[in-house]
Amino acid sequence: MTMGIPDEAQPNSSSSPGEENPPPNENPIEKDLNDDFVDDEETIEGSDDQEEDKGTVFNFTHNEGKIRLDKFLCAHLPGRSRAFVQKLIEDGWVDLPGLPLVREIKASTAIMNGVSVQVTIPPTRKSTIDPEDIPLNILYEDEDLALVEKPAGIVMHPSPHQLEGTMVNALLYHLDNLSGIGGEERPGIVHRLDRLTSGIIVVAKSDRAHQGLSQQFKDRTIQKTYHAIVRGEWTAKEGTLDLPIGRSFLNRKRMMVRTDGQGRESITHYKIVEEFDGYAFIEVKPKTGRTHQIRVHMSKIRLPIACDSLYGREQWIYKSDLMKKPRQSQETPIIDRQALHASTLEFDHPITGERMTFNVPIPQDMLDLLEHLREYRSPKK
Repeated sequence: MTMGIPDEAQPNSSSSPGEENPPPNENPIEKDLNDDFVDDEETIEGSDDQEEDKGTVFNFTHNEGKIRLDKFLCAHLPGRSRAFVQKLIEDGWVDLPGLPLVREIKASTAIMNGVSVQVTIPPTRKSTIDPEDIPLNILYEDEDLALVEKPAGIVMHPSPHQLEGTMVNALLYHLDNLSGIGGEERPGIVHRLDRLTSGIIVVAKSDRAHQGLSQQFKDRTIQKTYHAIVRGEWTAKEGTLDLPIGRSFLNRKRMMVRTDGQGRESITHYKIVEEFDGYAFIEVKPKTGRTHQIRVHMSKIRLPIACDSLYGREQWIYKSDLMKKPRQSQETPIIDRQALHASTLEFDHPITGERMTFNVPIPQDMLDLLEHLREYRSPKK
């Protein structure tokens, strides 16, 4: 079943006259778009060529309406952050061949139908990120990729606020090679999990593998299965949530369901596996991969992930909470992070084409919570 959800209150929006359909003689790069457009679907033409010491060159053609240059490139360079793309543009690695340059190319430059875009990913500099001997469970490894279990509590890659203790630091220690496509700060990173989410990730060791995996994520041919424990009372034991997600206009750290045209398509399939009094153990299969998607969607239908302090009700769950008794002075929580785990990843090997499936078991803190729920929150008769 597909569930429809009432619209949230949205801010008023308006557009300038003529902005949707520019006159035919308007230069495709004449106008800057400083507002945030939703990504469109474009077709890729041309090929990438690797030249020694000159970086990797990509050629694209845009065929679907007006869009900001940086958003176009983000859509066609999966695994790259918007900041990375904007830096490429700023440093002159992006060109619009065949068009007269009436002004400098900027991230906010608008491109129209038929515009060709050429982008060069410069040669990877030697990483300044230090390898760290952080324990990792490597499930599988070959010369092109690796499957790794990410523990809860570790961030994926360094940031200006954290240069150590990340998955990238650990990967640099445990793996001989990592793809350079993700940039100096994100070598090998094809997709991400939130800091407090545990589970399986695929890491690219070669650029060819990175490109192939990124394309599969874009084409939605990679199958992802998550398991979670949610809070609340459900009205349907399974369903499909087709609700666009965008940045919250009240809190920039949060995402939210947006029905004002500023959200991106987001689809989540879920079903309840085990029921408890006020809780449920669920299986989730996201079709898309938006930031915080599962957390936002489940919160929207009033089934927030347990211990999700950003979208849910509490930061910890104690045994006494489940027993509906006062907390003890020395009591420790059963779980102190969002009860969300990426269990299964299924994809085609980007080099051999072999279909591969990998699983990681549910971690102990979630198993402990399930055990306590079975003991103290068995379903009401």
